[in-house]
Amino acid sequence: MEFAIILSVLVVILMAILEFGREYSRYQVFQGAAREGGRLAAVRATTDQVIDRVNFAAEPYELSSTPAVSPPQCTLDTKGQPVTVSWDQEFHLDIAFWGDMTFSRQISAVFRCE
Repeated sequence: MEFAIILSVLVVILMAILEFGREYSRYQVFQGAAREGGRLAAVRATTDQVIDRVNFAAEPYELSSTPAVSPPQCTLDTKGQPVTVSWDQEFHLDIAFWGDMTFSRQISAVFRCE
């Protein structure tokens, strides 16, 4: 009897660990995609090129919103200034016997214009 009670708690904990690990892996992919886009933006790429690079680097996952690039393009006048690529990404945790949880986290990368 005690084993049945403890087993159900352990299964919920195990499912939570697995689900969190899966979403954390997605988070790492999005952080890498933001760095890819930020590095490209720092070498004077257009906003469209940066967004395409971020989407390509985030595959097979989809972004929740379109990345913002600030300033829109590095120029000789902005050399040495920070350029930021960021967006809000939604994450969904679906833990067995617990329920769904959705939360949003900002993904960003900052580089200096070259």
